[in-house]
Amino acid sequence: MIIREDLADVEPYRWQEGWEQRIPPGTAVIRLDQNTQPRPPAWYAGSAAWLASVAVNRYPDSSYLRLREAISEYTGFPADQIVATAGADEGLTLCALLTLSRGDTAYARQPCYGLYEGATALAGGVLADRPDGVRLTWVCSPHNPTGQDSPGDVPDPNGGLVVIDQAYIEFGGTDLSGLVRERDDVVVVRTLSKAFALAGARVGYLLAPPAIARKLEAIRPPGSISSFSDALAVRALTEDRSLMEADVAETVAERERMRPALSGLGWQISPSSANFLFADLGEPIEPWISRLLSAGIVVRTFDALPTCLRITIGSPAQNDQVLEALGLAPRAPAAPGERTGRVERSTRETRIDVEWSLDGSGRSQIAAGIGFLDHMLTALAFHSLTDLRLSCLGDLWVDEHHTVEDVAIALGTALDRALGDRAGIVRYGDARAPLDEALCHATVDLGGRGHAAVDLPLRDVRVGGLPASLVPHFFDSLSRAGRLAIHLQGHGDDDHHLVEAAFKALALALRQAVAVDPGRAGSLPSTKGAI
Repeated sequence: MIIREDLADVEPYRWQEGWEQRIPPGTAVIRLDQNTQPRPPAWYAGSAAWLASVAVNRYPDSSYLRLREAISEYTGFPADQIVATAGADEGLTLCALLTLSRGDTAYARQPCYGLYEGATALAGGVLADRPDGVRLTWVCSPHNPTGQDSPGDVPDPNGGLVVIDQAYIEFGGTDLSGLVRERDDVVVVRTLSKAFALAGARVGYLLAPPAIARKLEAIRPPGSISSFSDALAVRALTEDRSLMEADVAETVAERERMRPALSGLGWQISPSSANFLFADLGEPIEPWISRLLSAGIVVRTFDALPTCLRITIGSPAQNDQVLEALGLAPRAPAAPGERTGRVERSTRETRIDVEWSLDGSGRSQIAAGIGFLDHMLTALAFHSLTDLRLSCLGDLWVDEHHTVEDVAIALGTALDRALGDRAGIVRYGDARAPLDEALCHATVDLGGRGHAAVDLPLRDVRVGGLPASLVPHFFDSLSRAGRLAIHLQGHGDDDHHLVEAAFKALALALRQAVAVDPGRAGSLPSTKGAI
């Protein structure tokens, strides 16, 4: 027999299956079964040109020294105690191969992540029902699939290897990496797939005592992390990590919003330190799964747990869709004075996520994939004293048109939603902004009708990475989607200066127009009585 007898019945690990045939045709799909972040890293949209510099004709540096040094800076462990792996899953498999021989036993508290059984079997071992006398103990903390913080699962030294899977540690739970320093039988497994939002890059790492790290390094396949994944991982670890931390904080806040909401259905929801919620419905889940799939929402189910399901925490808008599909109230309307517009817009050409808060301080997190456009939108937020978060993945390999147009549409839609019925606002704004020799005059009217009159005598074909022809088109699309009139007129000898002056003047005019007018006492700023 060609196939090993003990591997004859091994099944591949898969995410949720069978949903493709159950979602109505044309319904947008929301994958909440994979425990990944709802959006890519903020810096990723502009990475295409940078990744093109990675040499594809050569193997990666198999020592991954630069990556291990970046992980060292992040974790505080020396580089010689770090083993870089192709995802956490390769790290788990290496631990099993290093420890287990044919017939050896391993243990994992059930229910457990399915790869523990697969890695154990690949090494020739067997998962035992009890933790006594095993060669390897799998510990998952925060636990998958329940999400619970599980430091008590770590056994005392017993002669075997203890592998602690902390894939979700950035979302909460007890940091158990200190055990690697205290004991010579503990390895901690982590990943950049979850908090760092690089699931598609497949990069993980092991923290291990020096002697074990050397042996794991010896059996690790050379070059299993691609050069591109290596480059992405280094960038993720060395970029401003506050952006990752902000995304994690949003996920945690959404998790805590969703838990009591789902509990309102009578479901038993485990306290979670991960980016998902595990629910025991106490009844067959099929009617609820059908409701979710009818809305295009895919969640995780388990054959061995017929009354349970697991829901990955998505974006606020995605989570609202989950609640609506389950017959629950979505996010409450914004409180008075909280003027924030949120938009998720997906087409075949772009995927855009925008949140625009009008009563802010000028903070921004912009990643449209076009550096000059990012620079302009940062200036727009800063000088209007609004808070803006925007990410866009667009088909820039075609050209910049779709990205610029769709970003403007999404921004305008977010502005319109943030303004609500527009009662009590000043409505009009007028401002000038110079930049060296350039000067621009902007006037806006938030009266509900979209129109743009743009007179910017640009001289060159491009301004940075932005085609000059798309500058007026951006303002036109913004005005239509945002239902505002924009008048821009300027002059200057340098196109960069002129366009930047235009965005700054628009920002100052918007700052005036969106302001609350005490004299209006909440009434509409229109003689028509409607906007």
